[in-house]
Amino acid sequence: MVGGALLTTNGFNQGDPDILPTNTPTGSETPEGSVTASPTAVVKSFEKAETVIDAATKKYSATVKTNKGDFVIELNADKAPNTVNSFVFLAQQDYFDGITFHRVIDNFVVQGGDPTGTGGGGPGYQTADEPSEERNLKYTVSMAKVGGQSVFGSQFFINLKDNPSLDFDNPTANKFYPFGTVVSGQDVVDSIGKVPTGAGDKPIDPVVINDVEIKEEAK
Repeated sequence: MVGGALLTTNGFNQGDPDILPTNTPTGSETPEGSVTASPTAVVKSFEKAETVIDAATKKYSATVKTNKGDFVIELNADKAPNTVNSFVFLAQQDYFDGITFHRVIDNFVVQGGDPTGTGGGGPGYQTADEPSEERNLKYTVSMAKVGGQSVFGSQFFINLKDNPSLDFDNPTANKFYPFGTVVSGQDVVDSIGKVPTGAGDKPIDPVVINDVEIKEEAK
């Protein structure tokens, strides 16, 4: 299974975080911190994402239903059609159901999308970055990835504040390109960002994605 990404940061509560995405272990290797897979997640693997969206004529949103409440992500298929297509495809396959937000850092990001709950899992395929000038503003959603790479799997993160150190024009850091924005349920996202965490920034009480419901509308 393709490895995901683990964003690491030093001094993330003091100004802009010092981002260093690091290569997370996959397979039988032991990831940093004490982490376990979500007990309700089913690990699914695919060769590729089927084409399931029509970015030219349709717009998409995703309602993420968690045990902490629901929030809605407006997906930007105009700027990131392949990224949105992969996210929608996985949601339609119930891939995210039972997966946890395995990494939560207050005033930085919440990260999920890994069925193993370790930070090293993925969907079995990779999607290439879609560079844009979209910024990692508060409540925007970007794909996580292994440091230095320009491909990603299924792991995504929500910015809990403006994170310019993750943006396209930061010459000294890896770049992350938002593909959506949380447009409702921001209070739910904020509450997830405040949950107590343990080793590896993993929530002590699991924050579980129960379902991701995709809505398609004509433009």
